[in-house]
Amino acid sequence: MTIRAGAIIFVKALGLLGKIFMTRTIGTEGVGLYQLAYSFYGLVLMMISGGLPTALAIYTSKSPGEGKTLLKGLSLIILPAGLLFSLMIYLLSVSIARLLGYPQLDFAIKCLAPAVFVVPLLGLLRGYLQGNERYGVIAASEIVEQAIRIGLLMLLIPFFLPAGIVLATGGAMIGTSAGALTALLFLIACYWIFRSDKLAGSVKLPSALADIIKVSLAISLTRLLIPISDFLDAIVIPNRLQASGLSSVEAVEVLGVITGIALVVAYMPTLVTSALTHTMTMKMSADWSRHKFRAFHRKSNQAIETGWVWGIVSSLFLFNFSSEIAGYIFDVPEASTSIRALSFLPLLVGLREITTSILWARNQKNTPFTGLAVGVTVNFVLLYILVGIPGLKLTGIYMGIIALELIATLFNFKALELFSYLKTRGIVFLMDILFFAFLTFLCDLISKRVASSLLNTAVEVALYCVCSYVYLAYRYANLRLKT
Repeated sequence: MTIRAGAIIFVKALGLLGKIFMTRTIGTEGVGLYQLAYSFYGLVLMMISGGLPTALAIYTSKSPGEGKTLLKGLSLIILPAGLLFSLMIYLLSVSIARLLGYPQLDFAIKCLAPAVFVVPLLGLLRGYLQGNERYGVIAASEIVEQAIRIGLLMLLIPFFLPAGIVLATGGAMIGTSAGALTALLFLIACYWIFRSDKLAGSVKLPSALADIIKVSLAISLTRLLIPISDFLDAIVIPNRLQASGLSSVEAVEVLGVITGIALVVAYMPTLVTSALTHTMTMKMSADWSRHKFRAFHRKSNQAIETGWVWGIVSSLFLFNFSSEIAGYIFDVPEASTSIRALSFLPLLVGLREITTSILWARNQKNTPFTGLAVGVTVNFVLLYILVGIPGLKLTGIYMGIIALELIATLFNFKALELFSYLKTRGIVFLMDILFFAFLTFLCDLISKRVASSLLNTAVEVALYCVCSYVYLAYRYANLRLKT
């Protein structure tokens, strides 16, 4: 599990490195175009595979032998579906680019078409291996995929850039397909190496496939909402910004700043909670199915409190150092306001992801779907109404994004009856807030005594990180003793 969590962190760090490189080479306009194309790509992927990888992982963890048979059966469904979607996207790329509102994205969408065929198969194979707890193999494949993707991105953007930002954006997409294909070939080789470890079990394939597809649909309904929301945001935000008086280039630049910089930075800390949910979901699901409720609640409480403390640490870090992140790292000082406005997303997103995993482990899949559905609806309404108003352009975007995550998190909390739990732990949570508020004040006070601006920032960051690490270690040790 530690390997898996470490791989997720490393992969996300590589992704951040790639986004920084893109921002510094093709600017916020290029990043905005990239985000537009990628939002469509994410939606298509979810439509093809949905929750099948997760459903297969859950089924395989309970019946390892039967998982192999189901993997083969599901592959026969995913393979033609992925091929069909891939061909359609390639042939209809011009129409899709027009639908997105930027016809110049034709080349970028063509470059993504092969990935639409490969990635669903890759996800399915990872789901099977996750059910067999082959976390090391999965981690290696994710690192291979991301390394190829970011490596080619850094090579091809400068190669295509003399021909214009549009072609450079398309060149960045080539790495996505190449990375996915390399990772798939790697996992196929690993699958054959480990094929004799688990003998295929006797399973009635039609009924088993029907069961796993039902579970997948329940998961898909929840997971599909985020790609739908991203896709709608990518279309609505530039459209409404233009209605408020901005040009098409200015609108896509704003999209690049918010979705390509601010949201990337805001979601970066959630890689810790993502790693936590990836490694805890299977174990919590197994505990619940075996009626080990005490162990289940112990793991759940540990996950929630870890997510809470980490969310406070990372959110206050982004709030305090938004200017330094925007200026020193991305070289886009104007992104500072957006980073600060969305700085508390790590707390909300982390708690939403953790509570969603707990509800899924308890077979309560309707609540996460309902909460996200309401959140996505409110987000869309706020974006459509507020972004078109000249004085509320950015405020409307911030409000929509935060409302989505807040509403979804509150729905999960209510279903898990966590509000009563928060009351019993209220003093502890209040101490967390007071400690980090004091730490923020202390860092600012000490850094002001340093003459150099860059050294000032370095001292402040170092002090904040060291003190946060010590406090996190203390809280986690106490939590383990308590549970």
